[in-house]
Amino acid sequence: MSAAYDYEDETAEGQEPEAPKLDLRSLLQMPNIAEEVPGEVLARLGAKVCEEFKIDEDSRIKEGWTQRHDASLKLAMQVKEAKTYPWPNAANVKYPLITVAAMQFAARAYPAIVDGANVVKGKVLGKPTEEKRDRADRIGKHMSFQLLEEMPEWEEGTDQLLHILPCTGTVFRKTYFDPAKGRNCSELVTADKLVVNYWAKVDAPRITQVCEYYPAEIEGKFRSGVWLRQDLGRPMGADNDDDAPHTFLEQHRLYDLDDDGYPEPYVCTVHKETQKVVRIVARFDEDGIKANANGEIYSIEPVEYFTRYWFIPPLDGSYYGLGFGTLLDALNETINSTLNLTLDAAHLANVQGGFIGAGVSMKSGSMRFQPGEWKRVETSGQILKDALVPLPAAGPSNVLFQLLGMLIEAAKDITATKDILTGETQQANTPVGTTLAQIEQGLKVFSSIYKRVHRSLKLELGLLYRLNRLYLEPEAYFAFQDEEGVVAQADYAKEDVDVIPVSDPTVVTDMQRIGRAQYLMQFMGAPGMNAQKIIERALEAASIPDIKELFQEGPPPEDPMVALKREELKLREREVQVKETTGLADVGSKVAGAQKTMTEAVMTAPDAQADVASILDERARDIVGALNGPGQGPVDAGGVPGLGGAPAEPEVPGLPPVGAGQAGAEMAVGGGDEPPAPDQGLPPGGDQQPFLG
Repeated sequence: MSAAYDYEDETAEGQEPEAPKLDLRSLLQMPNIAEEVPGEVLARLGAKVCEEFKIDEDSRIKEGWTQRHDASLKLAMQVKEAKTYPWPNAANVKYPLITVAAMQFAARAYPAIVDGANVVKGKVLGKPTEEKRDRADRIGKHMSFQLLEEMPEWEEGTDQLLHILPCTGTVFRKTYFDPAKGRNCSELVTADKLVVNYWAKVDAPRITQVCEYYPAEIEGKFRSGVWLRQDLGRPMGADNDDDAPHTFLEQHRLYDLDDDGYPEPYVCTVHKETQKVVRIVARFDEDGIKANANGEIYSIEPVEYFTRYWFIPPLDGSYYGLGFGTLLDALNETINSTLNLTLDAAHLANVQGGFIGAGVSMKSGSMRFQPGEWKRVETSGQILKDALVPLPAAGPSNVLFQLLGMLIEAAKDITATKDILTGETQQANTPVGTTLAQIEQGLKVFSSIYKRVHRSLKLELGLLYRLNRLYLEPEAYFAFQDEEGVVAQADYAKEDVDVIPVSDPTVVTDMQRIGRAQYLMQFMGAPGMNAQKIIERALEAASIPDIKELFQEGPPPEDPMVALKREELKLREREVQVKETTGLADVGSKVAGAQKTMTEAVMTAPDAQADVASILDERARDIVGALNGPGQGPVDAGGVPGLGGAPAEPEVPGLPPVGAGQAGAEMAVGGGDEPPAPDQGLPPGGDQQPFLG
């Protein structure tokens, strides 16, 4: 008790020393504050933790939450229970309404949240810059790597969470740094193991997690110094089992340890049976402490460990959400009763039973028959017929059967598990538009629930972001999608980058993704649109793997129509030049015919993007032949120059006017005093053969 407490050295004789004063900032570095707290303070704290835990637990029992929670799990898990009415072991079938609804919800939500290797993406806050974008990209890739690779329990817990959530209505996830493992951890906590007062608000003053640890785990925590060693004895009800687990209460609460009148946030771990405190850690950061001008603390922002996931918000304003188990409890029980009554009626009609008159001599008690067996009795047939009176058993009722169907349809309206949403075949000749509209309408309930899950996931990622800011190594290397990456702790230090889930809360089915991709493909070739990005999104919607491998390296290939237009302009320019120098009357028709042939060839090519180069080369030779005339070889030095190479600038050059001046004509045909420059279409070395750029 040296570092955290300061004692007054001078005390009057016979007086007790003053109460120790706690330095809050020094406690932030302590792995276990309980080692610095006097024993009587620990005793009071342990008793208070257990007492207030009991208050919160009783509030849930009083309001009926515990009973509803247990009943929901029994319905979802199809727990078989013995029934004594109307006779022992009567039919007690449970219709799998909640089970199907939970499986359908998880089947849609799980692949939407964990879709490939991308789970998290960074979002730039404020004015975007290139440095912010790069840092956001690094953070998104690193956190996706953490959740899927470094924290393997996260994805498994997500799968389990999405199955439990629709049944009970509330599930929690705990995000924390484990010093023993040296990494961040994610733990799924069910609602029955996280006790909060039923009427608590979002900022509940205390939250208690019920934990169970085996003796070996407890001893490991004692020896590592994480826990304060205490004599716990054997757990109650363990009998002779030395390996029976102990129950601990990990309470996130407020408590005034420094005795200044303002409680501070702590995490207190207490053994439930003995009420002994084994650990206390601070639940606040230094920058969360607010003090006034006199140095008095007036606010301490607590650090949250738990993320609450709601299925449907509570209608009574309580802390716990609603699930299908609560909403469908009475309806599911009615369906079960109707179904079991129908089975019981069928059972009575099949086995029958009744009265036997005293005049029938059978010389035995009850008789059992095998199929095809006849038994002899000492009574005439007429007497036997009159002496047997069966009980009236009409068999299953059609009214009950119709009622059962109506109740099931009503339940499906709530759970959004219509046949069309579960993939079953619909009526023939149903228009596609009608089917899509029905699916969209049926998913309205699901979409709103999925948005709540998406909102909670964003809060959970914020907790992980904070842990990386505090505990990440100065430089962390990771492999993301077979690419090596590096992220620095300083990347998480600034608050100008946020993290959000990659999943889209407005799109929950593959059909919706593909529909958006088809709509986006309509903008291919539109001015200002990035064609490669459009194709990438379309491939992502179809879940095509390794998209980057499908694109060629280097600049994208030129649009064949652009190349065709450029060659047409060059051809018209040559036509003007030939008319000025040779006066051929029919060269225009020849050029026009060659131009039409080239256009048709490009437009009808099965893969114009790939074959445009060879087509242009072939048609260009035809054009040159047309310009030279029938039977003529390549033009000589005084004739028409060859085709020029591609222009240096992307803009297509304008056409020279017909009847241009002599200087322009000389430049076009190479008839001036100066030889033509290489960029006028002549190949290097003075060879004036036609040249295709």
